[in-house]
Amino acid sequence: MSRFFSYINSSKKILDAYDGMQPFPFHIKKHFAANKNFGSKDRKTIAEICYAWLRTSHLFGRNLQDENIIHALFLCVDTQHPLLAALQPELNKKVSLGSGEKLSFLQLSAGSIFPFENELGNIDHEKFVLSFFQQPLLFLRLRPGKEKAVIAKLENAAVSFSMLSANAVSLPNATKLEGIIDINKDAVVQDSNSQKVFDHLREQSLTPSLEFPWFVSPRTTSEKIPVWDCCAASGGKSILLFDQLNGKIKLTVSDIRPAILKNLKKRLQEAGININRAFVADVSNDIAEEIEKEFSIIICDAPCTGSGTWSRTPEQLAYFKTGKINEFAALQKSIAINTSKYLKKDGLYFYITCSVFKKENEEVAEALAKDTGMKLLHKKYLEGYNHHADTMFVAVLKK
Repeated sequence: MSRFFSYINSSKKILDAYDGMQPFPFHIKKHFAANKNFGSKDRKTIAEICYAWLRTSHLFGRNLQDENIIHALFLCVDTQHPLLAALQPELNKKVSLGSGEKLSFLQLSAGSIFPFENELGNIDHEKFVLSFFQQPLLFLRLRPGKEKAVIAKLENAAVSFSMLSANAVSLPNATKLEGIIDINKDAVVQDSNSQKVFDHLREQSLTPSLEFPWFVSPRTTSEKIPVWDCCAASGGKSILLFDQLNGKIKLTVSDIRPAILKNLKKRLQEAGININRAFVADVSNDIAEEIEKEFSIIICDAPCTGSGTWSRTPEQLAYFKTGKINEFAALQKSIAINTSKYLKKDGLYFYITCSVFKKENEEVAEALAKDTGMKLLHKKYLEGYNHHADTMFVAVLKK
């Protein structure tokens, strides 16, 4: 039994020393590196306790008492656990209960898990907050023509996976794919909702409309569509659009971070995608680079709080300050309004975030339409809390 109290005390030390200023995996890795006495089983259990606490710390008023830590672990595991068996066996017998039932058993309220309800957009608050108890799945998007080969490689390697569609699979989060498939070439690691951000364009591809005279189904033309991914980051949206439009895009990418842009170029090269133009820029200000003045599609995957992904990074939930919402919203409006100047008539502007806050989503989309005269065609939350995925927001505007 003393071993399990030792795990709890070690977790307290790690959590007490953490200030939220760096990703928690870096912090806990440094701690283990400085304390070589922990074996792999010890490290796994301590990390499990720490992450359970980060997921639920608001629920317990951030009070690191032993009982609160044990209850946090109970809420976040769904199979019987040695620590619970040793310290609170009555809880260990109930780990298979649903999240709501566990909260009721502990006489706790779900509302305080995510104490920012007043800032939420149009999503189901209770379902969203309960999703914080579990780590989301790992998702793969299989690239065109690679579907059968990827499935065969996963099966041959005895990798556990579930088919979501003809070109998408889900896997346990800790699945190692190195040496099994060629990431970026065969398949892209991409959240299931991130794979859906251009569904509005897919509908136009299936049923072309006079509303978009520039848009011709990529199956019937050799002409390339000029596209600008203005906050390109790792380039996942660029690869997705390239695949969705059968490679018929003339791609420009930009990002404010030179190192990120360098990695992006490498990734797109691995994916077999040529870049027409790549440049470093702060697109919230006037753009000094000479770029094509009229794009048919602009992708604005805007910097945001990332609140729709906090199940993957629960330390951000634990240490978030609401003042950040207004900071990001102001930045997002500047970026969106400035970059929209480069959209051609009848072009489509995709405004995307992985946030759940209305100030970053609905309010930015509506301000963008008001301030630029663009027509807001579509706005929607892609809810991830029902299928162990991220929650995202996408708005589509037409110039």
